[in-house]
Amino acid sequence: MEDMVEQQDLQRMPAPSKKAIAKATGIALAAAIVILFTAVLPAEYGIDPLKTGALLHLTDLAKATESKPEPKAAVGARPTAAPSGIYTAQSNSYKVDSEDLSLGPGEGVEIKYHMQKGAGMVYAWKATGNIAFEFHGEPDNKPNKDYFESYELDDQTGKDRSYGSFIAPTTGIHGWFWENKGKKQVDIHLTTAGFYDSARMYAGEKPDPLEIQDPK
Repeated sequence: MEDMVEQQDLQRMPAPSKKAIAKATGIALAAAIVILFTAVLPAEYGIDPLKTGALLHLTDLAKATESKPEPKAAVGARPTAAPSGIYTAQSNSYKVDSEDLSLGPGEGVEIKYHMQKGAGMVYAWKATGNIAFEFHGEPDNKPNKDYFESYELDDQTGKDRSYGSFIAPTTGIHGWFWENKGKKQVDIHLTTAGFYDSARMYAGEKPDPLEIQDPK
């Protein structure tokens, strides 16, 4: 019975008039405009005609968005210039050399490669036992006859191998001196590849030229 009464009451309620609908629509539109000018425009675009964005710090959001850097396009981007000194052109091909040496107790030997300043070389030597050595060079234009430049030195306990790369700091001869301070023979195998134009071995009174090869 109560349900029938409620249905009758609902049927008797008048529908909202066009004026009421228009009024509600106008209120909603006005509210949307207020939100647009007080919040959306200052926060999203930095437009603040009512100065409410600055008051509420909403314009800071727009500034933060504008300050973000755009990602750089990977396709079509111009490469940056390489730092100087990492590439050096050479007028001739590099050379290779391989030497086998045997030193008895108390004996020493020296092998030097002539290189231009800035030329590069890679090397590896290995011995059958620890051997004292020095990696050093002598410029073509020395300030005095005894001048030399030392790059690596182990003249006490020594070691049985060394691998590395080398850039000539001056134009001149660069290489190794080995000395067997032990009581047994030590055999050394040396291999090099680089932009040198000649090589010599010093084991006696006069240096002996070595036959360097073109790469195969």
